[in-house]
Amino acid sequence: MTTAVKAAAVHGDGVIENPRSGERVEFVSETSEALTMLTTWTRPGHRATEHVHPNMEERFEVLEGRAAFRVDGVEVVAAAGEVVVVPPGSRHLAWNPTDAPVRLKVEMCPGLRWAEFTRRLFRGDDAMQLLSEYSAEVIVPSR
Repeated sequence: MTTAVKAAAVHGDGVIENPRSGERVEFVSETSEALTMLTTWTRPGHRATEHVHPNMEERFEVLEGRAAFRVDGVEVVAAAGEVVVVPPGSRHLAWNPTDAPVRLKVEMCPGLRWAEFTRRLFRGDDAMQLLSEYSAEVIVPSR
């Protein structure tokens, strides 16, 4: 049985979309110090599995809506104007707990190869292969 994976949609404004999750990402700034993205979570529920960025801090600023986070086992819901910071090495998960879209500014410090990883993941590249290639950026711990 073959399953076709739809490639990430690339919008005219440079926004990429993950066809599996509906998540949209626009890369705003890519420097050696930081990667800044504008992200929209269009659907309720989890976007990714719980994971760790061993060498990067991830900073979420909620621009519109409400977002939920679990960082090292502690859950919090953040509304527009609030910031959640995930230190390097922290196990975390983020999701849309509502039926409305959530817009965020997300900063990865340092950015490492996160933009490349995201583009390839959204395009439909094999997730297990990507996790092997980008282990400095992201790991999925066993339960």
